[in-house]
Amino acid sequence: MRNKVSRIFWGVFFIAAATFVVLNQMGIWTYKLGFWAIIGTIVFALSLIDGIVNRRITEGVFSVAFLLMIYAQPLHITRLVPWTILLAAILISIGLGIIFRNRFHTIVYANKKIKDFREKREDFSNNLFTETVTNDQGDHVVINQTLSDVSRYIHSKELETIDVTSKFGDVNIYLDDAESKNGIVNMNLDIMMSDLDIFVPLSWQVVNYVNPGIGDLRIEGASNGGGPQLVINGRARFSDIKIKYI
Repeated sequence: MRNKVSRIFWGVFFIAAATFVVLNQMGIWTYKLGFWAIIGTIVFALSLIDGIVNRRITEGVFSVAFLLMIYAQPLHITRLVPWTILLAAILISIGLGIIFRNRFHTIVYANKKIKDFREKREDFSNNLFTETVTNDQGDHVVINQTLSDVSRYIHSKELETIDVTSKFGDVNIYLDDAESKNGIVNMNLDIMMSDLDIFVPLSWQVVNYVNPGIGDLRIEGASNGGGPQLVINGRARFSDIKIKYI
């Protein structure tokens, strides 16, 4: 995409956060937030987005619960803070976990076992911008990135699988120096709001099983045959995928 969906999303988010801070300090709202309430709003909003993106029920539900506690006074729910809201969050998390147990990763903490959310926020912040490649020369290549641009040149001479995980970023994968181990290379995608460009040799044949949904997938050029198959599987949400023959 020319206009990067991911950058627009995060750009708008932080611009909105800045606007919110300024308007709050100007006294536009009838209820004025303190410094730590503003920080908490931004942190738990990020946590809510992370919970939705990664399908973590507990994280999403408790993020909403803490936001409700921050805004308890203007919402006129101060009598529910904190234990009623926390108990409701625990019960809702358990209920959603039962309903969607095969689709979500759910961890429930009750009473004094409720996890320290400050630690989770620090972990999320430390891993917000990631770029991880475990291997680019063996038979199994893993590319994992969030909110960054990654270009990877695969040099493996016995390539079998490539796992690509990307959220809100750009990934370029070059396979012109790679060789298949058994004639088939399986690429497994789990990407969201990302641009993925795959550069393949002319002899390779692409077999695609991915439907990008709200997004685009296109192949530029054509195979001249005789090479291995690149079989693409997985999920692509709000993303653009380009396969380019070189």
